[in-house]
Amino acid sequence: MERSGRGGGRGAGGRSGRLDSAALLGQIASLDAETQQRASRAAREQRVSLADSRSLAGFYAADWARKVTRVGETNFPDAARRLNLSTGPLLEIAIRADGSLRSVRVLRSSGNAELDSAARRIVELAAPYPPFSPELRQQVELLRIEAPWRFDPGGRVRLR
Repeated sequence: MERSGRGGGRGAGGRSGRLDSAALLGQIASLDAETQQRASRAAREQRVSLADSRSLAGFYAADWARKVTRVGETNFPDAARRLNLSTGPLLEIAIRADGSLRSVRVLRSSGNAELDSAARRIVELAAPYPPFSPELRQQVELLRIEAPWRFDPGGRVRLR
């Protein structure tokens, strides 16, 4: 007698909804491969803050910040001058091992859409970035830098 409910009844092709052991093993293997693939991708990514001054990723982030600061001060947003604000967004910047920019995301807004857009634009203008060193490349394929921005009224960009 076949039970009703979950897994019971007829499936596609008129077969019983029950799975045989070979089908179950196939599904388990597929899920295991997918899980390993996700874990491998996650292991090849690293988050770093600008406060990190000890790791290879931290050294890369410090160099990145110097370049972005120079580009930011050359392309200082008119909105920051006009509004005389001392604020900015928190951005997450994802950089590939070859130095190309993968993404820029606003994690916390400055409260001013023009300033948020200006910070994103500066990151995009400064790209591409230097490729990772061979040592850093062995550790990661993608670096996510969390960067708190501040546009000072005097025309300075500060990344903390």
